[in-house]
Amino acid sequence: MRVIATAGHVDHGKSTLVTALTGIDPDRFEEEKRRGLTIDLGFAWLTLPSGLEIGIVDVPGHERFIRNMLAGVGAVDAVLFVVAADEGWMPQSAEHLQILDFLGVERGVVALTKTDTAGELADEAELDVREHLTGTPFEDTPIVRVSAKTGDGLDDLVNALDAVLGDAPAPEEDQRVRLWIDRSFSIKGAGTVVTGTLEGGPLRIGQEVRIVPDGRSARIRSMQTHGQQAEVATGPRRLAVNLVGLDRRLVHRGDALVADEWVVSDRFAARLRPSGDDFKERGAYELFVGSAQASCRLRSLSDERDPLVEIFTSRQLPIIPSDRFVIRDVGRWATVAGGVVIDAQPSKLRRDDEAVLTDLRTRETLRGGDLAAWIVRKRGVVTWDELRAASGLGDATIGDGVSEASGFSQDGYIFARETERSLYVTIVDALREFHAQHPLEGGMPFTAVQELAGIPSGAFDVWIADMQEDHVLIVDGSLLRLPEHSGTELSADDRLVADRALDTLRDAATSPPELRDVGLSAELARALERNGKLVFLTPTTAYPADVWHDIERRVVGFIVDNGSATVAQIRDAVGTTRKYAVPLLEKLDATGVTRRKGDVRELGPRGRELAER
Repeated sequence: MRVIATAGHVDHGKSTLVTALTGIDPDRFEEEKRRGLTIDLGFAWLTLPSGLEIGIVDVPGHERFIRNMLAGVGAVDAVLFVVAADEGWMPQSAEHLQILDFLGVERGVVALTKTDTAGELADEAELDVREHLTGTPFEDTPIVRVSAKTGDGLDDLVNALDAVLGDAPAPEEDQRVRLWIDRSFSIKGAGTVVTGTLEGGPLRIGQEVRIVPDGRSARIRSMQTHGQQAEVATGPRRLAVNLVGLDRRLVHRGDALVADEWVVSDRFAARLRPSGDDFKERGAYELFVGSAQASCRLRSLSDERDPLVEIFTSRQLPIIPSDRFVIRDVGRWATVAGGVVIDAQPSKLRRDDEAVLTDLRTRETLRGGDLAAWIVRKRGVVTWDELRAASGLGDATIGDGVSEASGFSQDGYIFARETERSLYVTIVDALREFHAQHPLEGGMPFTAVQELAGIPSGAFDVWIADMQEDHVLIVDGSLLRLPEHSGTELSADDRLVADRALDTLRDAATSPPELRDVGLSAELARALERNGKLVFLTPTTAYPADVWHDIERRVVGFIVDNGSATVAQIRDAVGTTRKYAVPLLEKLDATGVTRRKGDVRELGPRGRELAER
């Protein structure tokens, strides 16, 4: 299926021609029929001799309604350009041609209408049209003389459309779902309906979708294309979607229906194409992209005929790289520029910054998987959602780029091959240095390593988990270490200090002095804990392991004999003071030996195990 749009000056017979071709009157409003003037978008469809089905977007030609025209031509495969033989080329003909060029529409057929009344003027009009098309993408476009009134030339026009669309490149298969909404209305008993030209797919009945930029959710109740119900729809095609759970008043032209997470933006980088040499950076401008319209301001980043620019818009827009747009001057009521989005989420942009300009120039030359691979390498670490937003590509195409550029991909995070290697070297070298300087430490604090890595915490956790699985790194509580490092091997001097300290602590029994008072440094004390020789009671006090196990046995025995115990009873049973009894019981609670119940302690799970031994 393909989608085409009409274009041309007001009252040159676009809607009449569409009706003659399709049997469908695209003028929906009574005012349009009364005035003979298309105010808003109209829609019709036609099956060509080849069997190709096309949707036709009929757009208004009057300059006052050109905003509506821009909403209709943003995502079409070709144009049916209409010029009346009795009037020839006119001002809106020129502006429509300029808009089509800006939006990248390069295929079409010119219908020279009203030939039944034009007489010899038709020859002059055809020469005039060909002259205006010279030097444009439509230079070789076929011109077909037709009369919607008599039917002359309609078959030739249909065949010309068939030939032009038959030569057109096949639509991209791997596109993200986006339907720029150009109409929303409600149907009694059905609810909200939105229409637009669908890009990508598929969309299915029952599928959950979102309306951006606001992010409201809805569910597809039904879909219709060219008057027929559709269970599944894939773009490009004209589509009407009936939505459940969405008030029509909350949906507007310029919103977009999407099927996954979309990042919206009110600032983007683009390549601008001014329509003339008198274009100025400052002015009262409006930007048109898809069916959306927004006030905008521009800031040039380079001094070129077609400059790189940063564009700020008055509303959030669901744009992606390669989207084409048009800019109109509000004061002059004229189309003054067009362009292509390069980066919908740019970092800080500075004028005449060669690094920034080089990146933007590189990005605009890349397509498909090559663009995805470049973004992965440039960012180092990126999520799939971020890569979708940054590239505007579908998952299959992104996958091609990821396989080329990534060294590691898991749980939604993608690591560039160079980043993954650099991260490995940086972390391993840092741990080796830390272990050498702190041989008695169990490892480097996890938070310090994460800060050193310089990547998002979620990505760091995923990478560490993979390193653990491969036994490259070991996470030990809040510490990170290399597998070969234990932090438990003591030097001869450390063993001598440790033995003396442990003897002193044993002598103190259940009321131990501060660790520093027995000559134990914090590092050596933690090493003894990892060796199983020391049990910390508080950060500054500890028991030798054999003393602690004896305390556990005493407490368990007392509770077995008495059913429960108070703090004072535990203090007396252990033979200590209240200073030590309270933290001692808190540790017993934490390790499951005891369980607090009101003012007494009962046996916990581990306490019951000890009691059974």
